[in-house]
Amino acid sequence: MSNIEVNSRNNHFALSSDKKSVTYFLWGFCGLLAVLGLTTPNPFETFIGCLIWPILFWALWRPGEPPVLLFASFFQAVQVFTPVVVANFAGETIDQTTRYQLDMSTAFYLAALSIVVLALGMKIGSGSASPQYLKNLDKNSQELNPSKLAIAYVIFLVISTFLESIAFAYPAFTQLLLGISSFRWLIIFSIAWAGFRYPKFYLLSIFTNLLEIVIGFTGFFGEFRVVLFLLLVVYGATSTKVRKLLKPQALILISLLLALAVYWQGVKSDYRSFVNLGTQTQEVNVSLEDRLSFHIDSISKFGTEDIEGGLESGLDRLGYIRFFAGSIKTVPSVIPYQDGRLWSEAFANLAPRLLFPDKPVIEDSRRTNIFSGIRVAGAAQGTSVSIGYVGESYIDFGVPIMYAPVFALGFFWGWIYRFLANTGSIPLLGQAAATALILNVAVYFESSNLKILAGGVISLLIYSVFLRFGGKIVWKWITSKRSNLNQKNQLDVQ
Repeated sequence: MSNIEVNSRNNHFALSSDKKSVTYFLWGFCGLLAVLGLTTPNPFETFIGCLIWPILFWALWRPGEPPVLLFASFFQAVQVFTPVVVANFAGETIDQTTRYQLDMSTAFYLAALSIVVLALGMKIGSGSASPQYLKNLDKNSQELNPSKLAIAYVIFLVISTFLESIAFAYPAFTQLLLGISSFRWLIIFSIAWAGFRYPKFYLLSIFTNLLEIVIGFTGFFGEFRVVLFLLLVVYGATSTKVRKLLKPQALILISLLLALAVYWQGVKSDYRSFVNLGTQTQEVNVSLEDRLSFHIDSISKFGTEDIEGGLESGLDRLGYIRFFAGSIKTVPSVIPYQDGRLWSEAFANLAPRLLFPDKPVIEDSRRTNIFSGIRVAGAAQGTSVSIGYVGESYIDFGVPIMYAPVFALGFFWGWIYRFLANTGSIPLLGQAAATALILNVAVYFESSNLKILAGGVISLLIYSVFLRFGGKIVWKWITSKRSNLNQKNQLDVQ
């Protein structure tokens, strides 16, 4: 057996041992929290909620890879568990936290199991990366050139901004244009990947990410979260050992995310009324200068009461099982199970509007109003509120068949991730595309099957074409000729 094979085996054993030790630690720590949770107002909900985390880590931690699938399932688990934690601090049962007399407890149990089923689907669908793939990622990162990456980022930012500004003016091309505009996230990923590894990329990484945060805050939807999610996921790939990831950088990123989220929740309502000029549309009708002035003024006046209000609003927004609980109350006692109609509509929504201009528009809020029994604002008020893919699966099939589409969706996300990561001849770009897709369509528990299925399929097609036919071209833009030449010389020697 060669030295390379021996080293590879030893390395694989070391990584497996590290994962096992962390998993055992999580089981012990979370098990202790679960036992303590039996003393809370929601004993069994807290007990179950505390035991989800080691399962997710065991299923989806891949040493050396960006843990984007783990992050997606983890964030959804946080959304499901948050109402229980909030109720515990309030000294109430979870059913007492809503005025709609809903069975929130049942919704929690079904949703918690859904996250585990989703994660198992992701685990099976994604498989694992080969040691050579991880080595190729490292080699790719060494070829990146800071100045060329900066130029590429500016170019893709301009293209992305233009495409997003016209996308909704052409409904037949909206999804295609938005998909192409998301290519800039591949450049942002590459900058962040290099920024966590090489000092010469530090300034570029800091500037790029700060600019993306500002862009997110000056839009309508507060999409600053995406770049912070990306940073957390990319940081998770800076070491193959979990213990080495416990550094100040992780705490800084998490603290920044929480602080910005609290601020956004505190000003979101006033900001949106300001930028749409009271029209109740999802449009920005004021200048960039005025939007920046709004935030500067709001930050200067943001006090303790605003922080408390933003935190309370943020926790209420983060927790997302109320509409699922409403659906459990309504279906099947008032409205029968839909026998797959909602998922059929999601598949029918895959038909491109360019070829099917008469394709009906299905509103998330209308589904929510009908099946949850809770009245929410809709498109006429410039908003969209969904039940979420788990609730829609329940409405279609009930328990236990609802878990079949949830597992299938998890498998689909895992398969997409691995497929894109292995597509094209540049592993780092493939990894960037896989990570960007999951972060954009698979992170939120409240996502409707209408959007995640169509968004996933269209993004898969667009990224696949790009990686196969445009990946090498872009790679030449953002890499150093010198490092390419060195790599060629090394191959010639071998």
